[in-house]
Amino acid sequence: MDSSLSQYIDRVRPAFSGIPRDAAHQIAFAFLSYKLGIYNDAVTRCEHALKLIEGRPIPGVLGRALTVVHERAAALSQAQFDARFPFLFTKEDLPFGIIDPKEPVADADLFQLTDALLLLYAAALIASPDDEQALEEQEKYLLQLIATYRRSLEK
Repeated sequence: MDSSLSQYIDRVRPAFSGIPRDAAHQIAFAFLSYKLGIYNDAVTRCEHALKLIEGRPIPGVLGRALTVVHERAAALSQAQFDARFPFLFTKEDLPFGIIDPKEPVADADLFQLTDALLLLYAAALIASPDDEQALEEQEKYLLQLIATYRRSLEK
């Protein structure tokens, strides 16, 4: 595994180790469905995961990440490719992201979606051992997301 991704997962592990396995499985499939372009399924999986973590002592950033992916997947399922979304992450959420919060945010939608997908990946990898292999196979996709975001800063 890429060292920066591994360090990120180790950093957020304590916050997400208490996610129930059934919720983590839904989070894993929300991530995988989104990545594979099965947007209706991603929407459904995000909704299920949100219900399963409701009222649990889990950082709120996870719910916001699920909402970001849910909203983007819902828009894409309706062929709304240029939809703009409100910025949902709070200042307190930024340490949970892999992208350095001190970097300028060139494209708020791209920043938010990239961090949301990375966060879902990490949370699922931490709390759903049954989905570990399927998730680890997506490492290249995650690294591409980060690279795309970093390239947007150079424009």
